[in-house]
Amino acid sequence: MATRLPSAGVDKSAAKIQAAFRSHQARLRLKKQAAWKMHEKLEYASEQTESKLKDMFDRLLKASETLSPSVAKLLQKAGLPVEEKELLKSTNPDSIPVESSYRGPRIDGPITRKTLVDLIEAFQQGQVLHEKYVCVILHQARAILKTLPNFNHIDLSVLRHIHIIGDLHGQLADLLHIFNANGLPSTDNPYIFNGDFVDRGHNSVEVILLLMTSLVLYPSSVFLNRGNHEDIMVTVRYGFQNEVIQKYSARKGPIIDLFKDIFSWLPIYSYVETGAAKIIIIHGGISDKINLKQINALTRNRYVSIEVPPESRGGGKRLTPEEDNEYRQIQDLYWSDPDPQGRKGCRKNDDRNIATFFGADTTRDFLAKYNLSMIIRSHQVKPEGYEYTHDRKVLTVFSASNYSKGSNWGAIVRWDYNEPEPWIISYKTEPVEMGKLSFNKQVTLFEDPAYHSLAEKLMTNKNLLLKEFQNADTNQTNHLSLTAWSQIMSSVLQVDLPWLVLRKKLVEEDEQGILYDTLFDGYQLDNTKFQMSNTGIMEDLYMWKDMLMILFNLIDYNHSGFISRNEFSDIIKLLIIGENGTGEVNEAYIEELTLAMDFDKNGKIDINEFLESFRIVYVKDSNGPNTNANKPKATNKHIKKTVF
Repeated sequence: MATRLPSAGVDKSAAKIQAAFRSHQARLRLKKQAAWKMHEKLEYASEQTESKLKDMFDRLLKASETLSPSVAKLLQKAGLPVEEKELLKSTNPDSIPVESSYRGPRIDGPITRKTLVDLIEAFQQGQVLHEKYVCVILHQARAILKTLPNFNHIDLSVLRHIHIIGDLHGQLADLLHIFNANGLPSTDNPYIFNGDFVDRGHNSVEVILLLMTSLVLYPSSVFLNRGNHEDIMVTVRYGFQNEVIQKYSARKGPIIDLFKDIFSWLPIYSYVETGAAKIIIIHGGISDKINLKQINALTRNRYVSIEVPPESRGGGKRLTPEEDNEYRQIQDLYWSDPDPQGRKGCRKNDDRNIATFFGADTTRDFLAKYNLSMIIRSHQVKPEGYEYTHDRKVLTVFSASNYSKGSNWGAIVRWDYNEPEPWIISYKTEPVEMGKLSFNKQVTLFEDPAYHSLAEKLMTNKNLLLKEFQNADTNQTNHLSLTAWSQIMSSVLQVDLPWLVLRKKLVEEDEQGILYDTLFDGYQLDNTKFQMSNTGIMEDLYMWKDMLMILFNLIDYNHSGFISRNEFSDIIKLLIIGENGTGEVNEAYIEELTLAMDFDKNGKIDINEFLESFRIVYVKDSNGPNTNANKPKATNKHIKKTVF
């Protein structure tokens, strides 16, 4: 027999269920936000090497007399353009033979739309384009780029609409989804690609070749802005240079030089007249220093690397104040972010340690000064693929979905003629459907790469962290309060993370507080090949890993994979003596370190030996990221028109 419950009881039960559901959703959002913040902060922290690189080159100018002339010359070469005659000779397609065994696409005549389609089909099948045809595409694109002004001027009264694409970072699946969903570039289907075409993804070569082919086909409808990753110094660390070396080992040096040169010729920004609005599209952001008249008139290919100051026009070692101001403007355009704390004005970008944070008032003043309606920029991954800030006058668009094994949506912007606001289209090309995963799996899938990065920072700073923990533990209890532990973690690691949330994954605690020694349980540096008298040697090596890698590649200019022990010794002098002063580091220390890096004692440092020196062994159990190898299938999340 059925019994009807009183309606009041039903309402009360429903209210409890709704409240519990909302509470669960709120907790889920909180944890996902914490995970996202950690991922973002750690990514920015990894980029702080870029500012250290600039400092290192400043030290190089002061210490050049203490280095061997060959090393000093090679390091300084990083900031210089590639010599034109040498570049054209080393990458001349006519001098590059094609092996009879090659089965990939060919370009035997003019580049046509069929060429673009053939490349897409080949890249989908994992084929690598022959270096002859890479040079064919890049030289034709280079010839166009060299004729362009410093900014792209786009009038939608002619083009009628424009697709604006943010960071792609070598994610071919995202680019192909964009083309499939919105049409290939053409005379009547224009695109702006707003920088960061390369690095981190596995198909940076293929992505940039498709963009350059599109530019050659439709130079009046395809527009490319330079990003901070279109910089050969950045690509050393984030994958593109290694990808080129792996795919084109026989001709790696000349092809890297060709990309280096092309990066320097990319326009700096785009200016779009939509009919109803005037917008500026730049990769990073602005600052109160930006003077567009000055930017429009500068010689952009002087900035071969945005991280390395160009030579002074007057031939001096130091830039003049005017040149330094110009250089800082370039850095701000490529590296700046809207202020995450909503502060006014401009201040140092503490997250990246390069360029600025700019406030809503800076945006307002900039737009008013140049009679603009909006800034569209990229440079930052966003959960939904886009984000409005500064009273909806700044729009960030990021087009690489599931970036760096994360869980973000990718997005693009479409702006139609005479429309006051854009369409924003979000999508994913990840086969995993996040909504069907359990809560814990969602967080783990997102956080795992970030935790690996955090573990590297922990082991890099292990000795310093322990020293600070022990100093704060005045009663020698092996415990610290959560507040004290969190403050030390932030100050030593220089990363402001949600330690309250993270502590359960990092350390053990009891009623007395945080057991700080447990922070390093389960992680260790694999240093079995090192038997050093200086017990801190591995931590030192790991702390300088990224910078060592950059300097190694600069000195190994022909990418042979080797540098001499003397050259490596010069690197160590430049880094260690520059950091600590000659009183703390002696020649015996440098000699021991150099000998240790030469594992097979052949008088050379091998790049493989070099990389083998830097490994963390993960002992802790963790759920790794999903490795579903199924073919990515894109799904649109939403298409919506937003009003600002």
